[in-house]
Amino acid sequence: MKHTTKKIRIAALLTALLLACPLTACGSDGESSSAQNPGGAAESSVSTDESTESDTESSGENSSAKDSSDDSSSDAGKSSGADKSSSKSDDSSKDGGTSDSKSAGERDGITPEDKSSSQGDSSSGSSSDSSSDSKSSEDKNSGGQSSGGTQSGSDNPEDSDLDKADEEKPTKYIYLNGSSAKFDGDGISVSGNKIYITKGGDYEISGTLDNGQIYIETEKKKVRLHLNNCSITNKAGSAIRCQQAKKVTIYSVAGTTNYISDGGTHDDDNGAIFSEDTVVFKGEGEINITGVYAHGVQSDDDIFVKGGTINISAAKSCLHSNDGIEIWDGRLYCDGGTNGIKTDGYITISGGYSTFIGGVREEKGSIYCDGPFTVTGGTFYAIGNSCAAPDASTTTANLIGVVFSSSQPANTQVEITSGGNSILSMTSNNNFRSVYYSGANLLNNAEYKVTADGKDCGSFTAGNTVTVYTVS
Repeated sequence: MKHTTKKIRIAALLTALLLACPLTACGSDGESSSAQNPGGAAESSVSTDESTESDTESSGENSSAKDSSDDSSSDAGKSSGADKSSSKSDDSSKDGGTSDSKSAGERDGITPEDKSSSQGDSSSGSSSDSSSDSKSSEDKNSGGQSSGGTQSGSDNPEDSDLDKADEEKPTKYIYLNGSSAKFDGDGISVSGNKIYITKGGDYEISGTLDNGQIYIETEKKKVRLHLNNCSITNKAGSAIRCQQAKKVTIYSVAGTTNYISDGGTHDDDNGAIFSEDTVVFKGEGEINITGVYAHGVQSDDDIFVKGGTINISAAKSCLHSNDGIEIWDGRLYCDGGTNGIKTDGYITISGGYSTFIGGVREEKGSIYCDGPFTVTGGTFYAIGNSCAAPDASTTTANLIGVVFSSSQPANTQVEITSGGNSILSMTSNNNFRSVYYSGANLLNNAEYKVTADGKDCGSFTAGNTVTVYTVS
C-alpha cells in the first residue's frame, strides 16, 4: 500500500511537471506582452521580436509544427507576423492599443492617392516661380490654373529654369551703353554691338542697346535672362537670338519696363526674339515687344507664358511657334498684322489674362492652330477674321464664340450681355468676323444677347463648355 501510494505521488509529480512546461511558456509571452504594451497583445510582435517580418511568420509556423496540441501558441506566432507588417506601415500604433493597418493619411480621411495630390498642391504654392512651373503638371493639365499641366509635346513644366550645375552660380551682369556693352562674369563676350552668351546660367541685362543683338549659343545649357529696365533694338535683325540652348527663360524684374524691337530683313531669324529652342516668359515686370519685320517672338520649339506683363505688336504673328504655345499665367496682349498667335502644333490656355487681335488678311485670325486647341482656365478675348475652334473633348473651361456671316468694319463695338450684365465689349482696328471669349463669369444654360454697334444680333443659350453662335 505504501509502494502504491508512492507510485501515485511520483506519477502525479511527473504529470504536474509536464503540464507546467507549456503553461510557463505561454505565460512568459503573455507577461512580456503585458509589460511592453498594456493596451493589447498586438504590439508584442514589435516589442519582443525586431527580426524581419518573414522571420516572425516562420517562427509562428515552426511553433505550430512543434506543438500542434497547443493552438494558442501557433495562433500567437501567426498573428505576430501579421501585426508586425501592419505596424511597419503605421508607426503610430506603437503608442499602445490594437494595431491599425491604415496609414496616417487614411485615418485623417485622406487616401494615399489623395495625400499624394495634396502634397503636390501645397508644394506648388511655395513660390511664385514654382507655382507657375507646377501648373502642367501638375496638370503639365495643371496646371493654376495649372490644369494645363504636362501637355503632349511640351517642355516639362516642372523643369528648373537652369541646369543643376548652374543653379548655385552667381548672377552675371550685362550693362548696355548705347552702341556696345560692359559685363561682369564668365560666359560673356562683346564684339562691337553684339553681346555673346556662351554658358548656361543667370544673366541680368540693364541699360540701352541702340542697334545690336544679344546672341545666345551654349552647348544645350539653359539660360535665364533677367531684364532690368533694358531696351534692346536691332535695326538689321532680331534683338535677342538664341541659336542654341536647352531653354531660354526671359524674366522681367518686378517694377521694371523693358523694350525689345527688331528691324531690317532677316528671314533666317524672323522675330524680334528668335530661338531655335524653347522660350519661357516669367517675372513680375513688363516687356514690350515690337516685331517690325515679321513676328514678335518666333520659336522653332515651344513657347510658354508663365508670368509678367507682355505686350506684343507685330507685322505678322505676335507669338509664332513650330511646336506649341502654352499660356499658364501673366498678362498677355497680342496685336498681330496677320495672326494674334500662331502655331504649327498645339495651343493650351490654362491661366492668365490674354487678348488676341488678328490682322486684316481674310485667311488670318486671332488664334491660328494646326493642332489641338485646349482651354482649361484663365481669361482670354480674341477678335479677328477667324479663330481656331477649341477642342470640345479636351476643353474644360466655359467658352463662347460669335461668328458673323459677313465682315464687320473696323472699330465696330461688339457687346455680349447676360441678364443685363455685360460679359464683354470688344473692338478691333481691323475688319473682323469672329469674337471669342473664355472666363470665369460664363455659366452653362445661360442666355446671352449679342449687339454690334447697338444693333440687335440675336441671342443664344450656352451649352456645355464650348458654344459658338453664328449671326446671319
